[in-house]
Amino acid sequence: MAALRYILTHRLRPVGLTLAILAIFSAGCRTKSITDPIVGPNYVVSNVFRKSETLPGQLRRVAVLPLSYRESSANFVSGKQSLEPVLATELTKASRFESFLVDPAQLKQWTGRDQWDAYEALPPNLFKVLIEKTGADAVLFTTLTEYKPYPPATIGWRMKLVAPEADILWAVDELFDSSQVAVSNAARRYERDHVRSNSALEDSRSILLTPTRFGQYTLDAILETLPNR
Repeated sequence: MAALRYILTHRLRPVGLTLAILAIFSAGCRTKSITDPIVGPNYVVSNVFRKSETLPGQLRRVAVLPLSYRESSANFVSGKQSLEPVLATELTKASRFESFLVDPAQLKQWTGRDQWDAYEALPPNLFKVLIEKTGADAVLFTTLTEYKPYPPATIGWRMKLVAPEADILWAVDELFDSSQVAVSNAARRYERDHVRSNSALEDSRSILLTPTRFGQYTLDAILETLPNR
């Protein structure tokens, strides 16, 4: 505040004024790091299978099936509506392959159903139909296994990347519970590093109160485990 009083009581040249204002904001940023501490390790996604550390060279396009969910409840329907667009965005950011997003109506026309879970019994010709219709080299199944948007937020994902002949390239089944300190830490650090525009004015804990942003963190963490290109 002393610096602010000095600015108000002295006529500074433009350069001096700019430096003084920057000094105040810098001090504010340093103070923020104390009032919004993040202490402890990050959560690590561990329930992952990778056939190889790299994707096959010929795999360029993937048919991404509509997001399925564990049960037909209002919570899961809301979770699908909120998180399916985020999933599409995060797949693009991951830059492992071109995503062909299969429309539910298309999927129903081709296979008789508008969603499939890789962990259920699948029609023997499902992969053949999907690859012929989309021109893809593999199929990505995505399932929302848990969705509790109210604090403490909880989101569960199950995904499987399958090439022709049911060759599993990658699979993950993970639950993110924001009441766990490591999950909270990882989400808040993600908020600081990737989402927020002004760390001096916002609190990283806000991500724990925003299901869509928390979902964005969980998807970033999940897709980081994909085999490299």
